[in-house]
Amino acid sequence: MCALATATLVAGCAKQQDGYAHFAENMDTSVAMSDNFYQYANGGWMNNNPIPEDKSRLGSFDILHENSRNQIREIVEEAAKNKGAMGTPSQKIGDLYALGMDTVARDEVGMKPILPLLQMVDEISDDASLAKTLAKLNINGVYPFFAFYISADPGNSTMNISGLSQTGLGLPDRDYYLLKSERNNKLMEGYIQMLTKTFELAELDNAEARANNVVTVETTIAEKMNSRVENRDAVARYNKTDYKGLLAMAPDFDWDSFFAEVGLQPDEINVNQVKYFASIGNIIKSFDKAVVKDYLKACIFDSYDSYLSSDFVNNSFDFFGKQLSGTPTITPLWKRMVGTVEGVMGEQLGQLYVEKYFPASAKERISKLIEQLRIAFAQRIDSLSWMGDDTKARAKEKLSAFTVKVGYPDKWKDYSELIIDPKKSFVENIIEANKWEYKKELAKYGKEVDRTEWHMTPQTVNAYYSPLSNEIVFPAGILQPPFFYAEGDDAVNYGGIGVVIGHEMTHGFDDQGCQYDKDGNLNNWWTEDDAKAFAALTTSLADHFETLTVVDTVKCNGRLTLGENIADNGGLNIAYQALRNAVGNNDPMVDGLTIDERFILGYAQIWACNCRNEYLYNQATTDPHSPTHLRVNGQMMLFDLFYKTFNIPEGSPMYKAPEERIVVW
Repeated sequence: MCALATATLVAGCAKQQDGYAHFAENMDTSVAMSDNFYQYANGGWMNNNPIPEDKSRLGSFDILHENSRNQIREIVEEAAKNKGAMGTPSQKIGDLYALGMDTVARDEVGMKPILPLLQMVDEISDDASLAKTLAKLNINGVYPFFAFYISADPGNSTMNISGLSQTGLGLPDRDYYLLKSERNNKLMEGYIQMLTKTFELAELDNAEARANNVVTVETTIAEKMNSRVENRDAVARYNKTDYKGLLAMAPDFDWDSFFAEVGLQPDEINVNQVKYFASIGNIIKSFDKAVVKDYLKACIFDSYDSYLSSDFVNNSFDFFGKQLSGTPTITPLWKRMVGTVEGVMGEQLGQLYVEKYFPASAKERISKLIEQLRIAFAQRIDSLSWMGDDTKARAKEKLSAFTVKVGYPDKWKDYSELIIDPKKSFVENIIEANKWEYKKELAKYGKEVDRTEWHMTPQTVNAYYSPLSNEIVFPAGILQPPFFYAEGDDAVNYGGIGVVIGHEMTHGFDDQGCQYDKDGNLNNWWTEDDAKAFAALTTSLADHFETLTVVDTVKCNGRLTLGENIADNGGLNIAYQALRNAVGNNDPMVDGLTIDERFILGYAQIWACNCRNEYLYNQATTDPHSPTHLRVNGQMMLFDLFYKTFNIPEGSPMYKAPEERIVVW
């Protein structure tokens, strides 16, 4: 795109007629834009792109993910055909993929590879052996009751400390256990049936009773857990203590035995949910050991059933795929195995991916666009009426301190010590890979944080902001149409990748990100009055989204989705500011549309998506992102440019009075 190279619109850009595959083809003009702008902008696309049988949704992200997966498939299958010497990247990639694709061998071996884990559970005899078993399960990628991990210290983000976080549910959220409804009751019945069949496949007696034991334990865990909304409070999640403090905080669990088995007794540990861990020992001790063993075995199956024989795979899919997500058909094997290889060696594949598919020139163009968005954000901060000068100065300091990562890492992850042994079974190699990853993470304890590390692979179709590093990251996978057209129309690019960039920048200043300073530390840099003004605005934004419908009678959870809604709100305003900085007052028509129309339609059409109702029900409960139709309609209702551009009449469904239109950043 021309504006990526310069700050002005070059006349030749107006010749780009297909900056977004022709707007008209994607639209449904039979729908009034003032009634449902999302449907107006995307109805044509939605009619022409039905959801495949093996998916619960289909949208722009999903299509790009499919494209990326096809490209990764070429790399993986080439490695499987032409394996290098033992220990080379191609050997590891090729052998793991080949082992996963060999369903005959997987069916023959069945559940034998996880028998040592199940036997370990059977050998629990007292509190000490139980604690040691929980540690061993963590090491093997299974996290019943809680997870022990290593991450940057929120209070000193340059150093790695350890952490404890609540885990242990088989269903996606505690609400599935606690909120009684016809739908939740039906899902619980299906879940118990799935667990029962799992125990039957494992040839364990009293399968249904065991399944009910699992649900009993998980329900108790759910009752003690923090909600997803509570877990959004970064300050409440920061409870650093020393080892003696942990013993005082959670006295009824044998931490000595747990950490002896882990091989690390931490001096600094962050307990994310204090109330939960204060009761963890009592939760475990409230059940007979036999009941706890059933629960632990279910956790093992939950972690490994997708790698086991076909009967386990299909049993899991029948519930989690068909019932919970509404997906009729299981994803083809090759797609699942490409995903597995990515999960184990994602960055190794990413290195091969960018060499083949991502030119250095694209990285340079996006980097320049990001700087244009940074300038626009600073201008937006200066113009805020609700924020005082002192806080504005600190906000701009934080914005200036953003680290920007584009495309792929400067330093690649080292997989040299990971062993993929073709003589072992598929599941045995997955288990060893989990152990390798856990050991690698434990080695970070007490060391400086490696700020070169990425938390997404280059081929990922997504982006992120990390508050602990104060960095924004844009993998190569998202830097392509419909988000970014290298030679495309400015308006479309700013409405696409421009809003994505602004969205990630705004995460540094959403209701969670704003609690971290420019160095990535939890630190209040706000004046009291400005903090109150910000809280009032964000409360209004949450209230607005809670009036909007996700599916049927289910409303959006404005508190759960608040951070993402703030980021969308900021991303739109910042990207439009950057667009106008780039093009000035020029308004070249393309396909009969003004620059403002193309900007708004460009934004709306990146969110084109068809979703199954089951997917939307689950999203409303678990996802911090609003569904795509609300990311368009919910934001347009607050966006002054939308009213100015499309003359939305007062009293229409898309209309909000000017004084009710919330602008945070």
